[in-house]
Amino acid sequence: MTISNLSIHRIIEGKTILIIGGSGFISKVWISMLLEYIPKIKKVIILVRSEKGKCGYTRFEEIYANSPVFSNLRNIYGNELSKLKKIEVITGNVCCENFNLPNNILETLQNDVDLAVNFAADLRFFAPLDQMLKSNSESTKIVADFILSTKKAKLLHISTCYVAGMADGIVPEQAIKDISPNGTKFTAEEEIKWGIQEAQAMRSRNASDKELVKIGTVRAERLGWPNTYTYTKGLGEAVLSSKIPTERLSIFRPSIVESAEKYPFPGWNEDFNGTAPFIQMFSTRYRHIVAKPNHNLDIIPVDYVAKGLTIAASALLAGKHSPVYQSSTSSINPLSVALASEYVCNYFRQNQKRSLSQILLPASKPKFITPQHILSGTNINRIEKTVSYLFDKIKLEKNSAKIIAKFGIESTISTIKRKAKTIDTIMKVYKPFIYDYNYTFKSDNLLNHRVTEEEFSYTPTDIKWEKYWNDVHIPGLNQWCLPQLKALTSGKKGNKKVNK
Repeated sequence: MTISNLSIHRIIEGKTILIIGGSGFISKVWISMLLEYIPKIKKVIILVRSEKGKCGYTRFEEIYANSPVFSNLRNIYGNELSKLKKIEVITGNVCCENFNLPNNILETLQNDVDLAVNFAADLRFFAPLDQMLKSNSESTKIVADFILSTKKAKLLHISTCYVAGMADGIVPEQAIKDISPNGTKFTAEEEIKWGIQEAQAMRSRNASDKELVKIGTVRAERLGWPNTYTYTKGLGEAVLSSKIPTERLSIFRPSIVESAEKYPFPGWNEDFNGTAPFIQMFSTRYRHIVAKPNHNLDIIPVDYVAKGLTIAASALLAGKHSPVYQSSTSSINPLSVALASEYVCNYFRQNQKRSLSQILLPASKPKFITPQHILSGTNINRIEKTVSYLFDKIKLEKNSAKIIAKFGIESTISTIKRKAKTIDTIMKVYKPFIYDYNYTFKSDNLLNHRVTEEEFSYTPTDIKWEKYWNDVHIPGLNQWCLPQLKALTSGKKGNKKVNK
């Protein structure tokens, strides 16, 4: 299917768009792009939940005033959100019936909204089952009920390519129905009901969050998903597909969303869930990674995702949409794990200040290992626990305690423990995506739409990976993410970077 002359401006101008979950990385870039490039849009209504005593408006007002992503809009409209008349922020909660909105606001939305875009999600890979089901699965029932209660609204739902689960090879752009990735038949609503009931029973027995994480992981793996995140997002997709007619629904799946190539400016990033942990790890002497070098590392810059969202939204409003859009690069501009690792190591070799120890003992090239390797995250963590156990025994001896205190051994052991845990966590989280399975996500449906406006041209095939990593992505992470990530993993709070 090829659609010529899909005019973004013609379709979106005069429309009212409801954004559910407007405080996230992708949603903020998209909001900025919409309002900058389509000034004749009628209204963008942003649903933001209250948090820490702040209502949704106050939260978003602070985000608008301080986040670099809105620097372009602030240059146009000023620093105060109230001056941007196209934006309306309402306080609500996607996990509550009718978003917990007053009847008058709900009725206005039901009459006026042309398109709802659902960004709301819990992005943790491993978290208690009940929390993940509530945020990623049960909430979609509430969203679906809202859409069906409106006069005309359609829904663009943001998911993830990795709902593909435990799959190798080509992943088509197909909706999830009633079959899990490993071929098990299921009903999404019954699966959600089971999970909630099971979690409630465990909570009544005073089960810990750790136990709720474990049962969610076991259930996910039994159905063919590698973690609770992809499991609950998959269930959410299935709920929407079963409740909303195809003419009113489209699913949008990005792969790993990374630093902006150009918009709002090169290198903008605030996502700690992508490649940032690996890049931080490769900036040290530790260069062992549980991965297969020839596997795809599917990343997509956030501004490409924002353009893709605009195209998908326009096609849905025009009734020319596909049921599923995958915003990805592995099938059209592939990047291997080996090549990405080489870019990172070369960057730090060329740009880091070199100490005498680094000159005498330079960091090695990346080494791709199996989970059984002695230097895998799991084995390092296991060795650390053994060392810590023996160390604790030695500390009980009076004379030993004095020696330990004198030479600062305890501080060294503590540092090793922290680093071992960090490496182990990183490996467990990313192992399914770079070692267990080699995904090639089809991304034809967005490319099948030809848009009139150059600013929304969607061409991931044009990305030059070496230039992107060296000149955009790693410098961007160095500026916006890695200092905070380093502070978190070092056990220090650190000072949060002041956004300009």
